[in-house]
Amino acid sequence: MNRITIKNSFYILLLLFSLSQTALSAPVTNGAEAVAAAAQQRTLTQAMLKNYVLSGLGVRSRKADKALSKAMTEFSLQQQQLEQFITDSAVRQQLAVQAQSWQQVQSLYQKKPNKDDLLALYAANEKLLSDGNQLLLLMRDANLSQAAPMLDLNGQQQLLCQRLSALYGMMAWGFENQARPAYEQLFDTFTVNLTQLQGMSDNTPLISHNIKGLYRQIQRVETTASASGEKFIPGLVDRSAVKILQKVDELQAEYLILARTLDG
Repeated sequence: MNRITIKNSFYILLLLFSLSQTALSAPVTNGAEAVAAAAQQRTLTQAMLKNYVLSGLGVRSRKADKALSKAMTEFSLQQQQLEQFITDSAVRQQLAVQAQSWQQVQSLYQKKPNKDDLLALYAANEKLLSDGNQLLLLMRDANLSQAAPMLDLNGQQQLLCQRLSALYGMMAWGFENQARPAYEQLFDTFTVNLTQLQGMSDNTPLISHNIKGLYRQIQRVETTASASGEKFIPGLVDRSAVKILQKVDELQAEYLILARTLDG
């Protein structure tokens, strides 16, 4: 490993640590951070759903309950940070729409996981996800950062990692008819997004290298889940998805580093 690679790896690890603390402390200070925060909120909708389902299934339920509580706190704090930073009127209006949806979803997540409540929760959570997608589109239109398309697209990959576990868990909980179509589409979407990311002209050699590795990882997860047949293995699938998420998080940190150069 040469000195440049070591230096880049150090900065990525430092930025990942910084990002893990941002939702709990530091305010958003620039457009790229705002886009990344909105993308993370979108991912949190799926992290909350996943942990609600895992808790309901009794899969590492204590850990899932803590993760759900943490995700709810992070979503609320990031909402506040974005409201404090954003000045564009269209983006602010969409933030208000998202805040209304969050109030409804938050109240549902505060209840003990219950199979009878899942479909209503899922529908409300999908509305919140849709609001997040619209928020990211408006942020891109507002030109908050030259790196916004990359941060948004890779943010979708973060979302898909959590959504994979959430939808798989829903199938394991008896909601296969409702979850399977979206679950099966997810793998194609992940691969298409990787291809788009690979084609980004501003990618650094390190970013391009790391994108290539993600193709193999998502294929392994799909194979593992399919090989189980009619027997669901939500714990194993989630662990595999989390490993991919860690790599995608590293990629997001690399794009935030790149944003510093693109945005000056």
